This record gives sequence, structure tokens and C-alpha cells, in this order.
Amino acid sequence: MYEIVMPQLSDSMEEGKLIAWKKHLGEHVNVGDVIAEVESDKAIMEVQSFKAGMLSEVNVKEGDAVPVGSVIARIDTGAKESKAHEPKKVEAKEKPVVKQVKVQETVASVKEEPKEEPHAVVKSGHTAVHLKGGISPKARAKAAALGVDVAKVMTKNANQTVHAEDVDAYAKERYFTPKARKLLQAYHLDSSLFVLDHKIDSDEVQHYIDTNELSLPKALTSMQKAIILNVTASAAKPTFHIYESIDAALLEKHTQHSITAWLVKIFAKVMMQHENFRAKLLENAISIAPNASLSIAVADDNNLYMPVIKDANKLTIDEISKQLAAFKKKLQSSSFSAEDMQGGSFGISNLGMLGVKRFDAMINRDESGIMAIGGIEDGKISITLTADHRLINGYEAALFMNDVKKELREPLNFKD
Repeated sequence: MYEIVMPQLSDSMEEGKLIAWKKHLGEHVNVGDVIAEVESDKAIMEVQSFKAGMLSEVNVKEGDAVPVGSVIARIDTGAKESKAHEPKKVEAKEKPVVKQVKVQETVASVKEEPKEEPHAVVKSGHTAVHLKGGISPKARAKAAALGVDVAKVMTKNANQTVHAEDVDAYAKERYFTPKARKLLQAYHLDSSLFVLDHKIDSDEVQHYIDTNELSLPKALTSMQKAIILNVTASAAKPTFHIYESIDAALLEKHTQHSITAWLVKIFAKVMMQHENFRAKLLENAISIAPNASLSIAVADDNNLYMPVIKDANKLTIDEISKQLAAFKKKLQSSSFSAEDMQGGSFGISNLGMLGVKRFDAMINRDESGIMAIGGIEDGKISITLTADHRLINGYEAALFMNDVKKELREPLNFKD
């Protein structure tokens, strides 16, 4: 018994669709006879038989799709047509010869197609199959749906197999202006959404977009991808929050420097008294930084950066203010470097100047915690500490907050 299996017509092909049987049950088959036609994702192919005999079994109906290697029919190599139902001896499975079918055109113009040369070889079982240029079923269907002349598309893509994408590209070039094509690309619109009987300009495409209130898909920038990775990692950390208020009297009195600058100075001082706020969790250890380095959240409409003021405990208030001013310039010019973002162990995010009363912030990268700074109200500023519970416990956090409040009431800390 000779088994006919669904052939693999390309490396990516996992299943094939049986288009038509070319032999009937009980019919005699000669070596080289076409048994069936199958469709892959690239072309329609003929399946031939290596063996002569009688087609004794058909396992797949026309139109069915089955996995590559499935037995679709059997040929009784020892039987004549009248012995169709005699017991069958199963021979070793052997894959059939497959060759490409030259697609039959339904329009007269197709006869003008240039003769295509073989351009690829695909292994099917033990048989090398030469593929010629042609047009895939999907491409043919798309051309029919768009009313596109298949012959012209094939001429434009001579000596290669035409796919649906080629038909779409032809239609867009043929019927849309360059500006209209840019809108199609930006909104991921298919040319089949329009009647292709005239040149379509950008106004017509924009009218379609406005009428259907379509959203504009925008690809993520590298910065947005980095932010997503960072906040996703932060969300996985075990954290806790402490909500407090600090006295803003001295901050409001010493306005020659910003509130953020003064807080960097105060937090750096207190961090030197609480080493776990300078800690970083390693694989099997905790690393304590010798100095207090703070990352500062700076953002515009599209980007968020966390540049670091390194060794802030060694800096004067003027030096801290200069670094904050430099951060603003780099934000405007999008010129932050990777080095700018390295070395922080605690963060500050201040939305108070935007009228936000209180909020929570997410810990940056592998830092120990972050302080969210709200706006001033009745001489007080709401602050929220988010701490990595693997590095800082609640007791330590409470002591840290008390020391921050104490230092903010000390006038000596506000001397230049």
C-alpha cells in the first residue's frame, strides 16, 4: 500500500489545504500521475504519485486543511481497478512528487504575463521541488476584491511569487497620492477601505479617518519601552508607604533655592544617618553606598528621566541647585547620558509645583525608596515615602521620617 501524505511546500508551512482531487476512488494511477492539488501559504501545487496502482482510500475532503505529513490517500500498488476493496498491505511511507501548478487566470489579460523562471528550490520529503514565480491564492483573492489587474501586478513583480502585500502595495501606489499613502501607513489602513476608481488624496483619507473617529496608533519609543520595563520591575517589589507632613516654614522663607534643592540637601544629610536608605540589594548581599546619591524625577509630556545627583551629602546648596538647573537644560534638549542615570540609591519626585497635594511614587530601578513631594498647604507639605521592604523596615522608615522633619526645622541647615 502506498501512502500519499500532505507535503511540506515551504519551511514555514505547517498545514496544507486540499483544493481538488484529480483521481477518483477505484481509478487506476500511473507513476507521475497528478493525484491532487494542495494549497500552501505561497502557491497551489500538484501532488504526483511515485507508484502505480489503484486509488483505494481518500481521507481528506476537498477544502479541508490538514497538518503536513498527514496521510491524505492510499494507493493499492498490487490491485487493479476491480480489486479496490481487497486487504491492503501497507508499504513504507513515501512522500509524493510535488510540482507547482501554473495558476489558471480568469481574465484574458493574464495571457500577457511574462514567462517566469524557476527561482527557488524547496525540499519535500526526498524530492527537490522547483518553485516558479506566480501568485498566491491570497494575493489573487485580494486583487479580485480590490478590482486590481492581476497581470499588471505580476508584471511589476516579474520573476517572483506575488503575495497579498505586493497587491496592496501596487494598489496604494496606483490609486493614492504620496500624502494619502502616509496617512494610510500612519493609521494602518488597508486600501480595500476605499473605492479604487480614481486617485485618492490625503483629504479623502482624512475624511474617512474623521468620519470613523479612528485612533492614531503610535509605536513605543525606546524611552517609553525603558519606562515600561522600569515601572513593571518596580511594581513587582515588596513595598510599603508612610504618609507624613513636613513643616514648610523654612522652605518658604529661603526661596533663593527651590524646594527640591533644599530637600535634596536635607534628605542627603538624613540618609547618611540611615545606611539602609543608601542600600542596594545584590544577589546574595546588600551593598551600602558610602555617600548619599539621589535620583530626581524630571519629565516633559513624553519622557520621564531620573538623573542622579551624586554624593549630594558633599555638595553645597548652590552646587545642588546648579545640577538641578543642568537637568532642566538636558531635559529640554533630550541630552541625558546613561551616566547621568547611574548611581542613585534613593529618589525624589516633586509634583507639588503642579498643585498636586499628595501622591505615591514608584521606586526607581534598584534604589531603596523614593519620596513623593506634594504641594504646600497651610504651611505644610504632604510627603509619601515608598520603601523597598527588603531593605528598609517600618521602624527604620519611621525614624528616617522623624529625622527629616527635625532637620527641616533646623535653621542652620538653610545657611548657604
